Amino acid sequence: MKKLFIAISAIGLFFTSCNQGEQFKLTGNISGQTEGKVYLSKVQDNKLVKIDSAELKEGVFEFVGTVASPQRYFIQLDGKKEALQFFIENSNININADVEKLAEAKVVGSAEQDVFAAYKESQKVFNEKGMNLRKEYMAARNAQDQVKMDSIIKVDEVMQQEIKEVTDEFLKNNAASVVSGFIKYRMTGGMELPKMEEMYNAMPENVKASIYGVKIKDKIDILSSVAVGKVAPDFTLNTPEETPFSLSSLKGKVVVIDFWASWCGPCRRENPHMVELYKEVNEKGVEFLGVSLDDNKEKWLKAIEDDGLVWKHVSDLQGWNSKAGKKYGINSIPATVLVDQNGVIVAKNLRSAELKVEIEKLLQ
Repeated sequence: MKKLFIAISAIGLFFTSCNQGEQFKLTGNISGQTEGKVYLSKVQDNKLVKIDSAELKEGVFEFVGTVASPQRYFIQLDGKKEALQFFIENSNININADVEKLAEAKVVGSAEQDVFAAYKESQKVFNEKGMNLRKEYMAARNAQDQVKMDSIIKVDEVMQQEIKEVTDEFLKNNAASVVSGFIKYRMTGGMELPKMEEMYNAMPENVKASIYGVKIKDKIDILSSVAVGKVAPDFTLNTPEETPFSLSSLKGKVVVIDFWASWCGPCRRENPHMVELYKEVNEKGVEFLGVSLDDNKEKWLKAIEDDGLVWKHVSDLQGWNSKAGKKYGINSIPATVLVDQNGVIVAKNLRSAELKVEIEKLLQ
């Protein structure tokens, strides 16, 4: 492991002298396929979007362009599900790949890609171990072997701590790399605001200025606007009957905003407890407002009926791109926001038992 960290540190030093020209020239060689379409893609609004295409001629393709700062892109081949993820920067980059093993392609010419490759290598053993643990857990669950399931969970907890230690060391040794900003951005899911601010403030200026640093700052700004003590931002979404409904129409009452989705297992497991809580507090003037991150209306409505969710529900059926979800900085569900009679946020992300305690305080 020490040898790995030494290699990563060396890459971090190399980053400081990498060539930042005015554009990138990306040349690729694909063995096993001589012609067809090649796509350059990137993630936008949680979806992989094709932004450019090139013709594969005798197994060779080329893209030329400019990026404001290094960032993650993907190469996709027409008719193939597998994609290669890598980092582009303004330099000459070459890709050598097998059509049947695109994700394992060798990428040279980008210092940030070298850092990214080192990071993936540092995580490889954990990915493999995690896959095996999931298989073992599913087998134990199917066999209803609770002792085995508990044992696997303990092993996973130890592994998660190991992952944290390896990742922390990697980030320390590669603090000036934009890849570190990318990793930190991915770590912000479910992270509390103070921890996120601390992490952002410690980032070098070049990483703050990268697309990932900007995304972290945007998250901080959003979460600051919906922090405990702030007035809950209003939003209007459609009910299942296609009628616009606004959060502000509930002002004067204690409101529980419940962000969930029909496809969210933890949400569905929590729903019976939420139903019991609603029955207990609704008669005291407390309202629930379910905000679904579904994108399929039929599945949304079926989940409402199957789980007996008798309170008000709204959704724009945009999944993770839900306007309300984005406004409240929701990046994991279930998520709850408790709003008092004056429209002020008093608590966040409480489960039913904890939620009940805070609701009772507001009703005193």
